[in-house]
Amino acid sequence: MSIATIKTEIRSAGSTYKIECKAGDKTFILDEPEELGGSNGGMNPGEALLNALGGCKYIVFKMFYQKFKIDLLDLKIDMEGQVDPDVLAGKNKNGKMGFMNIKTKYYINANNTKEEIEKFVDYVESHCPMQDTIVNTPEMTREILGQK
Repeated sequence: MSIATIKTEIRSAGSTYKIECKAGDKTFILDEPEELGGSNGGMNPGEALLNALGGCKYIVFKMFYQKFKIDLLDLKIDMEGQVDPDVLAGKNKNGKMGFMNIKTKYYINANNTKEEIEKFVDYVESHCPMQDTIVNTPEMTREILGQK
């Protein structure tokens, strides 16, 4: 069994909260909306996390739907999560810092029974690496390094 390492680099993209996120030769921008002090130059990290989770589910769906004999005509996935901004701002000391809940809405147009689709969606959710990362939290470590 081989273990793959995924590496990213996050650094300032100029304004207060605008950051460039890089993996290999690909980049995207994260930012906060203007009302939170950002420049609205990209998704915020929560939106990006929901997109990563939904995108992972979408990819797993597309990887395996033929194996499960899903006669797929169209697929759309919407993600939504609830957060309490007052926790980060220090106004609510008893709330949860991150998402309190995350809901996935699958819009599946397929020539299959409801039971076949539900069984396959169960498979997708149990084989989505991003969902596994959230549900079964990984060991988290850190290093603090100076820059020269």
